[in-house]
Amino acid sequence: MRVASTSASSRRKPQQERAALRRAELLDAAERLIAELGYEGVTMTAIAERAGASIGTLYDYFPDKMAIAVALKTQYVAAGDAHWKELLRPAAEMTREQLAALFVEGALGLVRELPAYLELMGAPVTYTRSQSLRRPLRRSVEGALRTMNPKLEEERALICAEVIVQLIKGMLTVYREAAPKERESVAQEYKKLFRLYLMETLG
Repeated sequence: MRVASTSASSRRKPQQERAALRRAELLDAAERLIAELGYEGVTMTAIAERAGASIGTLYDYFPDKMAIAVALKTQYVAAGDAHWKELLRPAAEMTREQLAALFVEGALGLVRELPAYLELMGAPVTYTRSQSLRRPLRRSVEGALRTMNPKLEEERALICAEVIVQLIKGMLTVYREAAPKERESVAQEYKKLFRLYLMETLG
């Protein structure tokens, strides 16, 4: 019995690895198409064709386009948490103005790294993060604020971090809806907004 179990386990591992690789290839194809055509302009058939897979294979992994969007958003959340954690690590060495610029440029940098980010923001997709999934980003911002102003109490720092996260989301919404020639102006205006908020928050 033990030998059979070990043999079955050894067979499962390559199969699981192939399945994970195929899933990643399907998501990569979907991501590129959504970035090019927008969420509404992409079909399951187009995703399968881009990935070099049959439509049946795609449905084996994802029941519909919304499931693909949710999977991409889940990946983006994890990537965003890691992105901000790294960017905010040297906060102690920053001025208020530098941190304000970082919140804007960091958000735009993330958008460039994750091609379908802006398109998925505007997609009619239900995606709700639990409190535990929301915590890492807010903790990274809270830690940066308290590093720059050790007198800032944790409770207030967390509230300020929530405000900053919501400002970033608002900025990206405005940025997404702006004409390409207006986007740089949007970024500059939000840098002013963040700078004023940080001066008030951090003193």
